[in-house]
Order: sequence, then structure tokens, then C-alpha cells
Amino acid sequence: MDKPGDMHQNGSGVIKRPELLTYLCIISFIGSGLAALSNLFIFLSFDEMVNLKDEMTFDLPEFDLMMSGGKRFFLTGFIFYSLSLYGAIYMWKLRKIGFHLYTVAQIFILILPVVMIPTYPFSWLSILVTAAFVLAYGVHLKVMK
Repeated sequence: MDKPGDMHQNGSGVIKRPELLTYLCIISFIGSGLAALSNLFIFLSFDEMVNLKDEMTFDLPEFDLMMSGGKRFFLTGFIFYSLSLYGAIYMWKLRKIGFHLYTVAQIFILILPVVMIPTYPFSWLSILVTAAFVLAYGVHLKVMK
């Protein structure tokens, strides 16, 4: 595995990946990768999870809220988080297309629960964190091809 600041071929020559870009990508690999896997798992086991919840005697309002989006919510989440992960992989390789994939995916990830779960609370914190990552990645566009 590459170390922070390792060199990468980028068309016209060798370019050093900035250390901050390396750390941002690693965080995105972890976050987007885990979110994609969890969304895929829930999509594949959705019916079993609903049945299990029906058999429980205690109340889980957050679970009920998320499950109200249906199987399509989790399949769509899997697709968008996977796209976000691919974007981070391309940015790791210093490719600008990665920034665009990541940014589009993150916008759709923000919109997804609001559209598919009508009672989902709007999260300003999610918008701020997403904006911070997009801006931090955007600063590195000059080193990407």
C-alpha cells in the first residue's frame, strides 16, 4: 500500500500525492466502504430484519424510521456509497473524475433520506461535513489530471 505522499504517474510525469489528500482518501475509503457494505447487507436481509423487529418486545424508533424507506432506500444507498468510494479511489490515483464522482454521490447521499423517508429529520451537520470534504478535495484538483 502506498504511504502518504507517495509518487504516482499522472500522464505527463510523476506527481507527489499531497499528504492531506492521502488522509482524506483513507477516511473516505473507510466511511464510504463501510456504508456501502452496510447498505448492501440491509438490502439483502431486509425482510428478515423486519420480521425480527416484529418479534421484539421493545421499541426502536430509529430502526423503524430507517426501515420505512424500504428495500429500495438501501439499494440506492449502496449504489451512491459505492460511487463515492470509486470517486475516492480515483482521487487516490490523482484523477479529477474521482472528485466529480465523489461530489455527485455525496449530494445524492444527502438528498436520499429526505426524498425516500418523508419524516426523516434534515441534518445540517451532514451538509457541513460533506461540504468540508468536498472543499478539501477541491483544493487538490490542481494536482489531479
